[in-house]
Amino acid sequence: MKKLLPLLFCLICSGQAGAAYRYSYIPKSVSPTIYNFLYGKREKCSAGEKKEYPGQIGVCATCPEGTVYLIDETLNKPACFKCPAGTLPVKRNGYPMCLGAYPVVNGKAVKPNGGTPSGEEMERIALQLSADYKISSPSSSNKTEKTFKHKEKLVNVCPSLYPNDETAQKQIDICRRLVSQNDFLCPYVEKNADGKWICRACPKNAPYKNKQGGCFNCPYGEEMVSSDDGEPVCASEVPPEQKQDTVRKKHLKKKKSAAR
Repeated sequence: MKKLLPLLFCLICSGQAGAAYRYSYIPKSVSPTIYNFLYGKREKCSAGEKKEYPGQIGVCATCPEGTVYLIDETLNKPACFKCPAGTLPVKRNGYPMCLGAYPVVNGKAVKPNGGTPSGEEMERIALQLSADYKISSPSSSNKTEKTFKHKEKLVNVCPSLYPNDETAQKQIDICRRLVSQNDFLCPYVEKNADGKWICRACPKNAPYKNKQGGCFNCPYGEEMVSSDDGEPVCASEVPPEQKQDTVRKKHLKKKKSAAR
């Protein structure tokens, strides 16, 4: 795909620069160079680096510089993914994507002042990823891949309870005006890093927010899953018997793959 397309969301979540990820993009992808497959856990690569591979113990492969080797679990195949400069290569629900706090212009994320995001800003974005996100660095191996898990209860900002403070009135008026103009947002008023009142908002389909202002659809930043009747629910709300059934199905799928 030649152009990077905005994907999934553009959240109004924070007035503080670099405080939260707001944009998601489809990464460019190329095929990895595969030297040979590994059939034993102790086998080593004479060429390339040891990587995971669907249905195999592993594979010796390399990716072009600046790309990340990831398995797209929706297609059950690996690829080398390249994200725009200033965005993070991540996987969610097995699907590779690029997350960033700023819009991408000419292949790189650009801040309002024309600069590019710093490493500290990218780290802050990474720390706000909800439970089922994984992040990888283009310059690192899969060993440094991290999974961020936050089990802290998130705040439900929809409907909003505005602060009882005269100095917040201007921002409260802005939020109320936003409510009357947009049926898809849950505005709320809180103090920013400078201690000033500010009107912020989360989408109605992601009404929970963490301390950094990220918006989520479940109270613990969890993924949405389908219950037995097909209704979307938060992962922690799935009945125990359904969870056991899901684990059992995954185990059977693994056994079938190993038998091939």
